[in-house]
Amino acid sequence: MFSRRIASRIGVGLGTLALASAPLAASAATGTHVPAKAPATCSNQGCNGKDPQATGCSQTYQARDIRTANIMSNGKKVGWVELRWSPYCGNNWARVVSAVGTANLAATATRSDGAKMSASGKGTVVWTPMIFGRDLCVSATGTINGATATTSCG
Repeated sequence: MFSRRIASRIGVGLGTLALASAPLAASAATGTHVPAKAPATCSNQGCNGKDPQATGCSQTYQARDIRTANIMSNGKKVGWVELRWSPYCGNNWARVVSAVGTANLAATATRSDGAKMSASGKGTVVWTPMIFGRDLCVSATGTINGATATTSCG
C-alpha cells in the first residue's frame, strides 16, 4: 500500500510536470517569446543633455524618483517635483507634475558643482534633459504658476 501511494504521487507529479512543461515546449517549438525591453541608447556621460524618454532611460529597469517635494501655493498642494534617477544610464533629471491641470511649469536639475539642466512649458508635466549624476549630488527644483519647491540632494 505504501509503495502504491509513492508510485501514485510520483505519477501525479510527473503528469503535472509534463502539463506544466507543455506550454514551454510549444512556445519553444514555435519560436514565440516576449522580447526583453530594448536597452537605453546612451549611458553615463553620453546621456548628459539628452531626453530621458527619447533615449529610453526613463523606461529602463529601476528608473525611479529618488526625491520628491510637494509644491505648495497658499497652503494647497498644486503639484510636486521629482528628482529622477536611472542607474542604467547613470543620469538624473527633474520632473514637475501639476495637480491643478494645465499650468506654467519649470524644472531644473542642479548638480553640486553648479551644472544645471532646465526645461519649462505650459502643460501638466515637464522634465529636464538628463544631467550626469553617478556618484554626484543632484537636486531638483520645480515651479508651478510661480510656486516653487526643491528636493534635497540625492
